[in-house]
Amino acid sequence: MTVNPTPVALLLSGGMDSTTLLWWMKAQGMDNIHTLAIDYGQRHRIELMCSEKLSQLAGARSHRVLRFDLGQIGGNPLTDPGQRLPAATEKKQITTVVPYRNMLFVTLASAWAEIQGISNLYLSPVRDDFDAYRDCRRVFYDALEKALSLGASRETQVSVHTPFIDKWKHEVVRIGLSLKVPYADTHTCYQGTRPACGKCDACAERISAFEFNEKSDPLAYLK
Repeated sequence: MTVNPTPVALLLSGGMDSTTLLWWMKAQGMDNIHTLAIDYGQRHRIELMCSEKLSQLAGARSHRVLRFDLGQIGGNPLTDPGQRLPAATEKKQITTVVPYRNMLFVTLASAWAEIQGISNLYLSPVRDDFDAYRDCRRVFYDALEKALSLGASRETQVSVHTPFIDKWKHEVVRIGLSLKVPYADTHTCYQGTRPACGKCDACAERISAFEFNEKSDPLAYLK
């Protein structure tokens, strides 16, 4: 394997997909990975601790938490603990969409990366996200990539990499299993509980991905 010393940044939420991406990047020979987590006022704040631990386990060069309070916008159960989080059976995943969240995350991460002299940013949207999350489509990231390059403080070609964007979540899990990703240290549940609720859309998608691969999820669930 050829080692690539070029510095890259990864948005590492502490969830299943971004953690798999981190291990995949290492398997591709990337040897200078800097991980970023976003504290945006989410109710599932436990993912921030998972992100830091996973970054250390993977041997990333650095890890940083960037703070950006989206709770001030309101109107969303992910940032307002006073709102009820729907179960997956209710088919209301659209209510968990925080407007422009991914655009804001990528822009914030790109600002940090520019200061560090990093022009390659990785993140992990997957095909399952398309229906509910419109900012998880490659056409969106193509446009954002151009906007970030045009708006940089100096002549820069910003590259936004989304290697899993055409893969289903069960395909991502299959990759992760082959790479021995420590899924027991990841967090997915929108409720932010341990054991996980087992009822929210995030839990349901995770459980389904493991079942598709005929593997047991190492996380414990309330239901």
